[in-house]
Amino acid sequence: MNYRQTMLQALIAFCGERGLDNAKITALSGFSIAQLMNGSRFDISDQQVENLWKNIVQFSKDELIGLHFGATMQLAALNIVGQIIQTSSTVKDALLQVRSMMHVVTDLYTMEIELGPKTCVIQYLKNIGFDHFQMTQRQFGDFLIAFTIYELKGLLLKNLKPTKVGLPSFQKDRYMDYEIILKCPIGKAEHYTVEFPREYLDFPIITANYEVQTLLINQMNKLQNPNELTGALSKRIFNYLLANSYLYSLSIEAVAGNFNVSVRTLQRKLKDEGASYVQIVEEVRKSLAVHYMQNSNSSIKEISTILGYAEPSAFVRAFKKWTGKTPTEYRTAGL
Repeated sequence: MNYRQTMLQALIAFCGERGLDNAKITALSGFSIAQLMNGSRFDISDQQVENLWKNIVQFSKDELIGLHFGATMQLAALNIVGQIIQTSSTVKDALLQVRSMMHVVTDLYTMEIELGPKTCVIQYLKNIGFDHFQMTQRQFGDFLIAFTIYELKGLLLKNLKPTKVGLPSFQKDRYMDYEIILKCPIGKAEHYTVEFPREYLDFPIITANYEVQTLLINQMNKLQNPNELTGALSKRIFNYLLANSYLYSLSIEAVAGNFNVSVRTLQRKLKDEGASYVQIVEEVRKSLAVHYMQNSNSSIKEISTILGYAEPSAFVRAFKKWTGKTPTEYRTAGL
């Protein structure tokens, strides 16, 4: 498998979800979508990838689109990470394997892990010879930071809070944008870095979450664009929350940041469509709850946690409101 090709395919899919014209963007970048999807041959050059990032930033009008992409990219979609997760028992095991395999994902960065008495720092160091691909470097660096933080949260089923994040391309006027997505202090650093408490290294990985992510990705098209929502933006937000459901219920601030609009603008546009953010979150939870009960062997406790419920009892009450049955009754009846 060509993991770089998989990464670009996921990027193009992400752009499509944001309403961008992928055929036009790829054509202007010097290749076609057919070339990108070719399973037997991948011949897209580094310069064409650089052109792609430039065009995506231009057409999306989002200078932080790499950061937003990293916050939405699921580990199950990048099969190499899934393989690592399935053969790791702790966060430390997984990180060490990721470090050794970074070169199959990108030539731009090398991953290093620096251990202190109480902290662990993940560093992404720029490799020599790629400085002429500045847009790709910056966007992919932002991607790696967001992807690292969000996937650690998903693997642990805990609200991981990094101590701080360092960015070599840090801009003070975009501080709040980074903070909303990464949810930790941001500062300038020589390299892209994520620092978190060392104790996280020994935490066991929750493989059930990876399994439901894989299940969701394989059947995503069946759940997208629900009839209950009629507006274009409402459905796009539903699909976005659906794809990132393993990260608990995302805040409206995080979603607005991902769509490159203010919270007030997002709320106004949803109101114009006769919808609200709370309503969309509820529809996502309902769709996923039924889907997981029908298609997975995960326990009720695991499903309730993945869907963002503090207690299984709250999930049971919600599920009964949606279906008229408790999760156990629903599963026993084979519905």
